[in-house]
Amino acid sequence: MPSFADLKAKATSVANSGVDKARTMKERNTSVPMKKTNWDPYSGQPAPPPPPPRSIVNQRTKPGEQPGFLPPPSRTASNASSGRGTPSGDSSPGPAPPLPSRAPSSTPPALPQRSSPLGAAPPPPSRTGVAVARNATVPRPAAAGPPPPIARSTRPDLAALEPSTTDTKKDPEAIDWTNLSQEDKEVFFSWLDEFFSKHLNITINPPRTSSHWASDARGNASNTFGAAAPPFLNASSKPTSWGRQATTAGHDPIVNATDFITSYPPGALGASAAADLGTFFHPSTRWNTPWFNTTSGVPPPLEGSKDIRYVSSWQSRGSVKTSQMGVLFSDLSVFWSSVTFSMTNPESERDTKRKASYLPRPDALDRAALVEAHETYGETIAQFAESFLGTGTYCGRGECWDLANEALQYFAQYDYVPKPVPSISRTHGHLIYEGKAAGKGKGTVGRWRGGDDRIRRGDIVEWRKARIGERGGFSMLGDPDHTAVIVSDSGPVALAATSGSTCILSPSELGTLTVVEQSVGQPPARKDYNLQGLEEGEIWIYRPIGLQVYLGISDLAPTPPDAHPRLLQV
Repeated sequence: MPSFADLKAKATSVANSGVDKARTMKERNTSVPMKKTNWDPYSGQPAPPPPPPRSIVNQRTKPGEQPGFLPPPSRTASNASSGRGTPSGDSSPGPAPPLPSRAPSSTPPALPQRSSPLGAAPPPPSRTGVAVARNATVPRPAAAGPPPPIARSTRPDLAALEPSTTDTKKDPEAIDWTNLSQEDKEVFFSWLDEFFSKHLNITINPPRTSSHWASDARGNASNTFGAAAPPFLNASSKPTSWGRQATTAGHDPIVNATDFITSYPPGALGASAAADLGTFFHPSTRWNTPWFNTTSGVPPPLEGSKDIRYVSSWQSRGSVKTSQMGVLFSDLSVFWSSVTFSMTNPESERDTKRKASYLPRPDALDRAALVEAHETYGETIAQFAESFLGTGTYCGRGECWDLANEALQYFAQYDYVPKPVPSISRTHGHLIYEGKAAGKGKGTVGRWRGGDDRIRRGDIVEWRKARIGERGGFSMLGDPDHTAVIVSDSGPVALAATSGSTCILSPSELGTLTVVEQSVGQPPARKDYNLQGLEEGEIWIYRPIGLQVYLGISDLAPTPPDAHPRLLQV
């Protein structure tokens, strides 16, 4: 008779056998859920083989992270300069995507080599106060070799003085005529006086200003800042310029033969935005408060402006402080100011000295200068934009404006290339075309500017609330604004009715624009837009160009250049 121990051992063996059979049956009949597989059991195809057991997978054989994109091809004439630090707190920039090769050349063309390398822009003066605003530089390599990766840290944020692609601006046509201020009325009637004096050939004396605007600093014996406002600006004396006049092609319900005004750049009462700011610094203008003694040191007319770039500095000696500022406006006029005052009594007018000077808007350039600008910057800008195609990678924040802005900043890595005009709001260099359309394309008007006869690869286009009709639909460009980089040359345009450096040219005559564009939620892509279908909105096209060539300055500084031939004193 078996013992109790034998019976217990036999029972344990039977139990273990049952458990093993159940586990084997479960493993044999276990499958991956269909939602986690790509196999369709109804397709007639055999099932994929099962994955190997986890126990034999060597974790060390898992693939590592893919290497980053290679840097852009090196320029044969490049002499990499030493790097400059980026602002603290910024993350390290990732390497740039590779530039695509294009036939017939296997490698992209190099930037034109200069006979002698140009030095970098002179360093800004030592400053112990307000630092340079929104002018971060791109890091440079420490030794010669391939150019460094694109510095993402230089992309603009949403600071008050930077443009925003989602910025909404009040429609200039939406005027509340029932609530006009006294100043608006005076400006409006001065325009009427100007109109009738020209068309009726009569002289109309300018109206006397209201008490709110009238002030005479010379007749006021007070030595402290009073409550009087700046003197009235006589709008009837404003000069006409290329940006505010042209003739139309055909009938146009928007504009007449002598009134072609686009919504950008912002209108100026004088010849330029810098000239308008000059009136604020004129000795006859009373300042209500010692604004120059504030933390920002920004003049009241510039507070909240998104259409400028500026740099500032200050220095002090004892109780006397001098604040200096340089401002670059979106119409490419430049302004410099200097205010010296007593820190112990900043409200004293007697102890406050002001100086100001400015450069007016630059004139249009001839064909040779514009073609040279294209040869210097255009190809690199186009390749920069194309290098993002097919990568799924955004440029900067992914905003459309970032593609143009960072392409222009990319040249800071090459010390032999003169610094280009930076992106300022919707401005990206020399304006070569502006136009507008309304009424489903029934009314179009445009103006060509400068001596070149075509749009070239690397030019930058800006749209505002534009609608382009296409077969079976339409495209909306701009909410309200949209930026893109042109990557294909256009054919020669027929420049007719030439008047100085501008001529009439309808948007439809520009043909098709091939661009690289991006937007939030849409990575960089190549698109074609036929401007014959432009039904609504506005368009501007810019040619990237050097600061020195176009404005006569190597960089924006807090102090004006010495002996500049176009510099005007206030």
